[in-house]
Amino acid sequence: MVDDTIVAPATPLGVGAIGIVRISGAEAVKIASRLFVPRRKSAVKDFVSHRLYLGDVFNPQTQEIVDEALLVVMRAPHSYTREDVVEFQLHGGPVVVQKVLELLLQEGARLAEPGEFTRRAFLNGRLDLSQAEAVAEIIKARSEKALSLSLRHLRGEWGRKIRSWESRLLNILALVQAHCDFLDQEEELPLETIDKELTYLVEEIEKELLHSEHLKLMQEGALVAIVGKPNVGKSSLFNAIVGWDRAIVTPFPGTTRDALEENILVDGLLFRLVDTAGMRKGYDPIESIGVQKAEEYFEEADLVIVVLDQSIPLEREDEMLAERVKNKPHFVVLNKSDLPSCLGKGDISRLYPEEEVIEISALQGEGIDKLLKRIGERIKGEMSPEDQAILITARQKEELKKALSFLTEAQSNLKNGMSLDILGLDLEQALREMGRILGTQVDKELLDTIFSQFCLGK
Repeated sequence: MVDDTIVAPATPLGVGAIGIVRISGAEAVKIASRLFVPRRKSAVKDFVSHRLYLGDVFNPQTQEIVDEALLVVMRAPHSYTREDVVEFQLHGGPVVVQKVLELLLQEGARLAEPGEFTRRAFLNGRLDLSQAEAVAEIIKARSEKALSLSLRHLRGEWGRKIRSWESRLLNILALVQAHCDFLDQEEELPLETIDKELTYLVEEIEKELLHSEHLKLMQEGALVAIVGKPNVGKSSLFNAIVGWDRAIVTPFPGTTRDALEENILVDGLLFRLVDTAGMRKGYDPIESIGVQKAEEYFEEADLVIVVLDQSIPLEREDEMLAERVKNKPHFVVLNKSDLPSCLGKGDISRLYPEEEVIEISALQGEGIDKLLKRIGERIKGEMSPEDQAILITARQKEELKKALSFLTEAQSNLKNGMSLDILGLDLEQALREMGRILGTQVDKELLDTIFSQFCLGK
């Protein structure tokens, strides 16, 4: 355990209903007692754990009352950090929170570093390192699905999976090391069993890495690009989806000079919706830059919405775009359904054979709900089944890739008849990388990097 006592605001500074200041450490209760006078005739040191007490926070030097507050003591080891933790629940004004924070610093607490409360939870064995990272992912979650998966991570599902792999790997390593130590024994090394176990581990890890790529859509938000030639109604569709006039709409081609992006939630999923400039050769340098940006979004998009204007005949730009989207996930949207149609079914099926065409009127808001439903279904189809999925961080993914490389190397060495010493070394390296995921094999620099990304009060 760390000896000093840390303090930080646990709520954002600003005007709000409540502001929380949290302290953790061996002196937490003693420091709090010097600033808090309960309404009941009892001392802070005698407070029942996890129970709220009403009282006044005061300046011990001037005896001036700073705020009326609630105080809760959470005694070790039954707290977030497994240390004594005290929280001041104050009125949520920035002046009040700042004043109480200053008084606690004055009485001997130290300002916490970013993520230090969670770091102490890890160091004191309450969380493994992957669970600690899940705390940050929960805070950053921008969709219901991402939140749900991060909570599964926090509950230890990912850790249990890693530990099960470690257990199987340790069994293999034990067999190899036993034969290294007793080379003269008559019993042969069960090569077939070892190969089978290695194959299982490799396949499981590869599956998890594949899931993680799919889940990036859930974590970061799928990029959905609205594309088409000028004046087909892309900006009108963008506005209809986001629910307000975010993009400027005029009857003049080239109005949209830059890509506009908005985050939207559909059925608990996050989407990064982009309105792009009309895809044509620009008639001035500024419009050309907008078209170039549209091209970049087109290439990066997880899903493309191709917008056609049914009130005018198909043109060369429409045909060129149809050719380009063949190899990308896409929907075809037939806009301006409120106007007389100049397009027959044969015109559309020629460009987009066997494609579902969704008819909408972006101006009237018709067909938008159907389009959003189809987008949600399409993106969900790209994701892993939720009963198998665990949202892992980029760091964990890299460690897992390293472990996989050592395991595949071990497989190769086993088949090629390499020495048991080399095989054992590969297995030890794979174990080391798995240990780095959970924090059993970790250095200070890695911890500094991970927890520096946390907010101050967590």
